[in-house]
Amino acid sequence: MAMPLNTFVKHLSAKGKDIYVVDDHHKALAAWVLVRRSLDFAPNLITIDHHTDTHEAFLGYAHCEAYEGRVEGQEEFRVGLVARIDWRNDASIAEAIGNLRHDEHIDAATCSGVLDNAFCIQLSDSEGTLAVEQLAFEASMRENWPNPPIVPKPRRPMTYDPAPNRVYALPFDCFIGCQARPHNDDCLVQQSDEIIEARYLDDQIARGSEISRCFGLPGLEAAPYILDIDLDAFHSRRAINPEDPSTFYRLIKNALAITIATETECVEAEWLDDEDQMKSDELLQELLGHINKAL
Repeated sequence: MAMPLNTFVKHLSAKGKDIYVVDDHHKALAAWVLVRRSLDFAPNLITIDHHTDTHEAFLGYAHCEAYEGRVEGQEEFRVGLVARIDWRNDASIAEAIGNLRHDEHIDAATCSGVLDNAFCIQLSDSEGTLAVEQLAFEASMRENWPNPPIVPKPRRPMTYDPAPNRVYALPFDCFIGCQARPHNDDCLVQQSDEIIEARYLDDQIARGSEISRCFGLPGLEAAPYILDIDLDAFHSRRAINPEDPSTFYRLIKNALAITIATETECVEAEWLDDEDQMKSDELLQELLGHINKAL
């Protein structure tokens, strides 16, 4: 018998807003499916995370199966697994969750019609999804080395081609107002401290809107969305207690639903303040407090 999807999630509610908590981030696929089934359309996703979570679905599982000789044609096998995902069927989703590895769940959701577009606010890839102008500049650097590139260094706003899987990692420079060159470890601390500050989220939303406008969506918040939060995005007590949470509260208030991944081990691994350690259960309570205030 198929495992019902509610076994993968803990369902909470705050003033009528559905909140789904999972221990491992890939299990959020079950929550996204539950939201999708209540709608006539696939919603977007806005996720706040340390990692980009943009790996192709079943990449790890397909590699293991091919490496150990159980399948031939690793990529063909992987694509076949994606094609088998049916968000209307609990057994299909349970099977998918069982075979997904780290950072593969968003691709699985967009490629199977659970989600439409996904926008990742993240701390691990400063370039994020590359703009058309950035790709042209980097190509010119390679082609003309050791001479300077003939294409000018790109400036915002830039343009973006739609991603085949509709998953976009939002780029970043550093914390807002940083003048350090090159950026350093102190920059990382301050940037991560500001992950849900209004000034930082406003900048990220503006960058995401540059991407979304290239395929007809006027802004990141213009289409109905699920707000997804991985607790490993918070690297300090300062990060979970912003001075100005107004933009974060707006994202909470306007979301169709909220999913939260507690990711206990990742929270511990990414934590930067050794003198004031917070565990994922304490971070979860702080976040739920923010959600209640926002609503």
